[in-house]
Amino acid sequence: MSRISLALLSGAIAAMTPSAFAQEPLPIAEGESKFLGNIHAPTQLDGFLQHWNQVTPENAGKWGSVERERDVMSWDALDAAYQFAKDNNLPFKMHVLVWGNQQPTWIETLSSAEQEAEVIEWFEAVANRYPDIDTIEVVNEPINDPPFGDGNGNYAQALGGDGDTGWDWIVRSFELARSYFPNSELILNEYGLLNSTDRATEYAGIVTLLKAQNLIDGVGIQAHAFSTRGSAQEIAGNLQIIADTGVPVYITELDIDGPTDEEQLADYQKIFPVLWEHDAVKGITLWGWRPGMWRDEQDAELVDENGEARPALDWLRGYVGNSAPFIASSQAFTVSESASSGTLVGTLQVTDADGNELTFSVSPSTSPFEISSTGDISVSANNVLDYESVTQYELTITGYDGYQYGEAASVTITVEDADEAPVFTATSFSVAEDVAAGSVVAELQAVDPEGQDVTYSLAETSTVFELNSDTGEISLLDGVTLDYETATSHSLEITASDGEKTQTETVVISVTDVNDTTPAPTPTPTTPGNSGGGGSIGWSLLGLLALLISRKTARQAEGKVT
Repeated sequence: MSRISLALLSGAIAAMTPSAFAQEPLPIAEGESKFLGNIHAPTQLDGFLQHWNQVTPENAGKWGSVERERDVMSWDALDAAYQFAKDNNLPFKMHVLVWGNQQPTWIETLSSAEQEAEVIEWFEAVANRYPDIDTIEVVNEPINDPPFGDGNGNYAQALGGDGDTGWDWIVRSFELARSYFPNSELILNEYGLLNSTDRATEYAGIVTLLKAQNLIDGVGIQAHAFSTRGSAQEIAGNLQIIADTGVPVYITELDIDGPTDEEQLADYQKIFPVLWEHDAVKGITLWGWRPGMWRDEQDAELVDENGEARPALDWLRGYVGNSAPFIASSQAFTVSESASSGTLVGTLQVTDADGNELTFSVSPSTSPFEISSTGDISVSANNVLDYESVTQYELTITGYDGYQYGEAASVTITVEDADEAPVFTATSFSVAEDVAAGSVVAELQAVDPEGQDVTYSLAETSTVFELNSDTGEISLLDGVTLDYETATSHSLEITASDGEKTQTETVVISVTDVNDTTPAPTPTPTTPGNSGGGGSIGWSLLGLLALLISRKTARQAEGKVT
């Protein structure tokens, strides 16, 4: 190799930046069974191939864009879109042949026969120029924007008008398309379907009509933000109405507004999975993703003004290329009823091909178990297992990897019986202080969960009470009485045993007071013979006499008075 050649080679290598050797990201849906495409438009092409794998011209394929002046065709923009798709081996969808909008204004002034001839000429010109179109939107928005009336092309009557079917002009359009595009997939397209059951039902009727004549290969559903503001359930239900026709479904024009990143992300997470995961849906086309798209004012772009991906775009890439977690069904575990909070019950058999961190939901939510991110099942905090109450739990467990929920799996946890200590039904009793010696003052009862016989024992010998080990009766010892003034309560440490497990409790016997003081006799008053102060003197004398008698009695008792 010459010095010059070597120098040139060295220079070329030196000129290469590290990024020159870096592999560009693949399209989001690369390797998936369905495509995720976008529109071809000057403002939307930067980074297109690193994100999208299907092409639809935004405006270049509309009849009014190609033939603004009669018999003067301008193909440059449509050529660019078509060639971009073919050069990069991407499916190309032609948008659109027949529509009541963005149509040539000059056709409205023609006779019906001339209008039909121009429509045929338009079909023929497209077919001749683009022989390898993968998919063609034959008719766009037949319900919302048909080519009837001034300003809308006004050529539907030339194609048969309503006719016997109510949609003869659509049937005629598809007949022409089948003739001129025998190798292309022919589809119908409409908006306002996902948020209206009535509209979805009407649309499905048109599809069924075309299907019966073998004129349709796919059905398009626009998903602009104004059509997807209902609940996920509503969207899914209306999608199913159209899918029930048995015709493959394409989501043709998806955009989701984003006044904030958080709102846009939440709506993508709500709406996109409903569409993407449906078996009838064969692909989704976004209607723009960069600034300059048609819903700029609604902030529907997925890339900000600095070229940075918004959270919804990052989520979209993660979601589409993601494999949902898989939990093996019919797993079974056992756990002892004596297991405390935090005890490991077992580990789920779960896989996630993408290696994402997982979270799990458990149904019913009232179960006494929790699952860690690694699939470990344990007894949750503040929960107690009880074999006598519940012997088995049937759980439904669902895994989530941050993008998708896996299919729910059934898990059975069986609670094993364990010998449990007896449980006292009561540990507080009361008794009057004048109860006779030897009397039963309390009747203990301890219940064994397994139904075994229970015996009782005192931790220390009592000088006041005795315990019947078989019956649990607590009695005063012979010759022992209670005195409230001496002790208001007595505590005993008593153990209940079922032969294997024991339970010790402090049993408190409260003593209630009984009035044991002999009251002095109450003298019977004598009514004085006269009124006035003599009554008071009489009562005083009687009181004095009673006192003297009481003292004499006391002295006699002491042997001091005879």
